[in-house]
Amino acid sequence: MFEEKEEKDFIRKPANMNIKDLKPERPTVGDEMPVLLWRLIRIVGMHHILGEETPTAVYFIGKKIGRLLEIHSTEELQKTLTELKVGKLKILSDTPNFFQIAIGECVTCSGIHPPLGKAICQLETGIVAGALEHIYQDKKVIGEETKCIGGLGDEVCQIECQII
Repeated sequence: MFEEKEEKDFIRKPANMNIKDLKPERPTVGDEMPVLLWRLIRIVGMHHILGEETPTAVYFIGKKIGRLLEIHSTEELQKTLTELKVGKLKILSDTPNFFQIAIGECVTCSGIHPPLGKAICQLETGIVAGALEHIYQDKKVIGEETKCIGGLGDEVCQIECQII
């Protein structure tokens, strides 16, 4: 069996890496990953290991990613998530205290049938909340997915964030 290394054993701490450190160099196979592989990791693998803690863990992973993206405006948030192929994004509300965005063709769940019965796009929710915390650095952001295509059978995934 393999021996797990603790983070202290790494030469560079993964938690301290930035986006530039993670740029892929794959000239033959390219820099994209199939959606199916992502779903196997997120929906099957993570749930197998983390169980009922999966949504919370994935949300906070997303918040970390959202901050790492170093986004400076909600327009840039929409543009960046579109470039990352999270889905087809539409900002529904953008006020100093509330942000709402719809995601069509969501990378995590669009096309899952029948619906799983629970919202499952906590990564996307966390990314949006984390990016908003970077935009509004003196505020705390709490995100919630209120609609989910593959989780609840909705037409879009919808993320609502309270900015406090």
